[in-house]
Amino acid sequence: MTEHKTDKGDRITLGREINEHSRRFRRSLNKVRLSQALMQIFFTAGPVTALGLIGGYYIGFGIFPSTELLIYFISFTALSGIIGLIARLVYNTTRGHLEEQGERDILDVTDKLGDLVLVTRDMNVQVYEGDARRREAALQLLRRVDLTSYGVNTAFTDLTGNRSIGDIMGQIYTYRRIGLVSRVRELYAAHRVQINEAVRELEQNAPDAARELRQWFTGGTSGTSKSGVPREPFFLQRIMSSIENNKPYLMTFRDVEEMIILAYELISGREIPTLVFDYSGRWKFARALDDLETKRSQYRVWQARGGNRIRALAAYLVETGYATTDELPEGLSIYQLVDEVTGMLDRLAGDISEASSDPAYPKKDLRRLVRIMKTGIELYSMAYKAYRETGNRHARLLEASGKWEKLISRAYGDPGRFKLGSGRRGIRIRENTISLDDEERLEVCRHLAWYFEKLDVHKTGFTFSAPEEDLPLFDSDDAEIPPQSGGAMAARRLAIEIALALEPHIRLSRPEIQRNINATKAIYLGELSPYMNALQKAELGKRMSREADNRLGMAAEQMADTLVRIYDVELTSEARDFLHYTYGARQDVLEQLESVKKQSGNLASPLIERPPLVESPKPHWARSVSNARKKLVRS
Repeated sequence: MTEHKTDKGDRITLGREINEHSRRFRRSLNKVRLSQALMQIFFTAGPVTALGLIGGYYIGFGIFPSTELLIYFISFTALSGIIGLIARLVYNTTRGHLEEQGERDILDVTDKLGDLVLVTRDMNVQVYEGDARRREAALQLLRRVDLTSYGVNTAFTDLTGNRSIGDIMGQIYTYRRIGLVSRVRELYAAHRVQINEAVRELEQNAPDAARELRQWFTGGTSGTSKSGVPREPFFLQRIMSSIENNKPYLMTFRDVEEMIILAYELISGREIPTLVFDYSGRWKFARALDDLETKRSQYRVWQARGGNRIRALAAYLVETGYATTDELPEGLSIYQLVDEVTGMLDRLAGDISEASSDPAYPKKDLRRLVRIMKTGIELYSMAYKAYRETGNRHARLLEASGKWEKLISRAYGDPGRFKLGSGRRGIRIRENTISLDDEERLEVCRHLAWYFEKLDVHKTGFTFSAPEEDLPLFDSDDAEIPPQSGGAMAARRLAIEIALALEPHIRLSRPEIQRNINATKAIYLGELSPYMNALQKAELGKRMSREADNRLGMAAEQMADTLVRIYDVELTSEARDFLHYTYGARQDVLEQLESVKKQSGNLASPLIERPPLVESPKPHWARSVSNARKKLVRS
């Protein structure tokens, strides 16, 4: 029997912790500049203290201080300075490095978020194919404000597939940039018919492209460095719903991009203003107004939830390659989209049935169709339930609106006589901001820095990717993912992680926060480039956040529209002046709003508009999946 002895002297250990403390201590010494600090302490304790004590003592008492008193003050000053220096070294060694790490985290996270904005833009383009991909790339190009005439020419040539239209738009852009308005008018008159015809052709398959062409032709752009860029409608609702329901396909790549941009601008110091109103006065009016506002908020949340699920289903069908962007183009109304996706699921069920009855049909392709149909049924079922509840909420909203109108009529004799004016009673507008303070910004960046390290995000050449075993976004058996979508899942997982990092500080789950963020424009990031370094990206974010249009004019106009349409409020001249001078609401818009109400007696209220009718999932959809699975099991 052989005895094995262990010699502790032969062991090799790593002294990383000791080395790290040594490095911290050396950095602290370098920051403090020990020799300079000691010289300053002894100079202050020696000549400065001695001269100050002798002079002050003589002026106050008429005699010179004793030697013992002089030694006491010099020793006290020297020891105080040395103790303070030691405390500073200890702090820099123990806690100071955390502040340095926090600053590095903020800079690193800003750098990574800037890169990820560009990556998600490319992913938005990758989803499309053929002409649709070319149009989407052109739309991305048109979001820059530093375009040359050649860039505009290229963008509109790709957008329309017509080189002559690209030439026309390039000429108009060139003359408009140097202020030759007369020449622009000539070109506008000469080519108006041709451009309008191109717009009509695009409206059928590419409503967004048609809107962009019309806007640029008439002198507008999709965004500027000061005005900002419109956000994707209801992106926060889709992201929060995907977290709540464990359904990753409730969010799109555009939602991921918007979430990254929101984090980028908040970390860069963006303050997003908000407006909320309530009533102060007679309790019956206050209670009725609160009830109506609550019912209206609930209706809007459920309406957005149903619409989000239908749009997520359309995006899913396009992303998996089953449908094309020509079949489900961006910009369709929700009513059209319901019909289109219903027909698409009918077609998919037919394809699955045909494939199940064909012995030669590849099993791999059949499994793919079954996965698409299973997720499609889930998303459609969620939309059906949401719109069924939307109908109930709409009925409650109409009931609350009727009570409000009766209360106003009983009090003032005529609906629409509830005025906005001065006094203790009336509508009170509460202003607030959505932002991160220094400590919150640091916590968010630490969270994201940890996640980026876990995700292995590198600055150069980063693309979303995920190993096969890491595809599911949630720990749920219901979340079936197509094999080719690992990068898509990594992108969605990042958006959710950003939402989780911001939630404790911003409360993104609250409907009023979501509405206020959706009502603002995002900062303009057209200048963002993959060749920028971290400091340049951080400076860009801060500059764009400072230049962002935080005026509340549009929010005030929307609020006035809501008060007039929903609450039957009369905008007096005093109220219009208040909204104009306080928040920058346009007088002509407010006057037009009130004049139309007076002429027609009542504006077309959004309460009249019924939500789209979404039928229950058709039985043959699930039946096709069941039959296909039986075939796969038998084979």
